[in-house]
Amino acid sequence: MYEKINLEKIKTIEKDLMDTVADIRGIIASGENIFLKDLKEIYSLRYLLIGAVEAMANICNHLLTRTTGRVPKGYPDCFEKLADAGIITAELSEKLKKITGLRNIIIHKYWDIDDRRVFKSTKENIEDFGEYLKQINAFIENLKK
Repeated sequence: MYEKINLEKIKTIEKDLMDTVADIRGIIASGENIFLKDLKEIYSLRYLLIGAVEAMANICNHLLTRTTGRVPKGYPDCFEKLADAGIITAELSEKLKKITGLRNIIIHKYWDIDDRRVFKSTKENIEDFGEYLKQINAFIENLKK
């Protein structure tokens, strides 16, 4: 199973995700009041969140198809199937499904976006991206054994 995983692909996506998370941290570090007054920061955070979720989903799709043969039906299903396969915890899966919901609001209902909520949710859940990579890498390491 391990030999089916394209580690170079995973590492490339991981680097992109970590760069995106660093940019997100830079935006939320300025504080909510400054963020809400800067339209460029608002649009940047929205775009970065979309990119972060898509990077996690790319890793998810690759791992699921290569290790279980299962193809997820969408982003929430992807994270649920990772938990079902024991690749990530159920707790993390639930958190990631919520972040995916935020991504879907940004993409599909842009006129209903509450940027205060986007900022707050991002700030509260920023560590979930790193935890995702930690659990993914632990799974891959266990496959080597």
